[in-house]
Amino acid sequence: MGNIKYQKIIQLYEKMASYDIIGNIAIIKPDGKTKKQKLEEAKKLLKIPSVKTVLEKSERVKGRLRKIQTTFILGEKNKTALYKENNCLFKVDVDGCYFSPRLSNDRKEIALKIKKKDKVLAMFAGIGAYPIVIWKLAKPQLITTIEISKECNKYFKENLKLNKIPEGKIKIIQGDVKKQIPKIKEKFDVIVMTRPNLKFTFLKQALLVSKKGTKIFYHLFSHEKNLENELEKLKKESGLKRKIKIRGVKKAGDIAPYKYRYRIEMKVLN
Repeated sequence: MGNIKYQKIIQLYEKMASYDIIGNIAIIKPDGKTKKQKLEEAKKLLKIPSVKTVLEKSERVKGRLRKIQTTFILGEKNKTALYKENNCLFKVDVDGCYFSPRLSNDRKEIALKIKKKDKVLAMFAGIGAYPIVIWKLAKPQLITTIEISKECNKYFKENLKLNKIPEGKIKIIQGDVKKQIPKIKEKFDVIVMTRPNLKFTFLKQALLVSKKGTKIFYHLFSHEKNLENELEKLKKESGLKRKIKIRGVKKAGDIAPYKYRYRIEMKVLN
């Protein structure tokens, strides 16, 4: 019980703070701080029992692979994090693969909406955080994943072992979503689209492997005042003569002042 309470305190603190804690590594954002200010912040962060290394994020997340660059500030010289959440354990190179601890609740909430009989597709699977949490909490029939990064898939495979996922329950496909989706013959009950912040929606690809009644969980990035327009564009862009209904919209995290990552829950109607 104490560990759960401790994690909640850390997550609440992170929401207000200019840093992220990924297990043994804290990553601070520059935010115009001086070198002295960064060192002072690093010293405070190293007082948190789990934190052994403090890095600075030197560049914003960018590109399809969603990589960041960090520089060492204080503590142990290391960029491999070991992180726990939702009774799962994840290993990740913080420079090599995108990972956000702030999406812990989003992962849990999606998992709790999935049933044992479901066949799930997880696009942009990264190091396997969403599919592994889904497996641990929901135990669906099968999870198929697609991830373009070889580096992330390497950690994904390690994380399957760390979490003792039974062989064959999570299938990893390495490659580009646009190229891999047309090769898939089956249809899915649930599609999880934790997509990067790109103009391309990939919704057309999702609908190719959807059936009537498929649930889609989709990450949309928008300024709050533009949200309604973005939702309308999403509905119009669905294509393939398929109809979708938006069943829920929830903030999954902030990315800039008044700009958020929204989790959109959709249902395919035909």
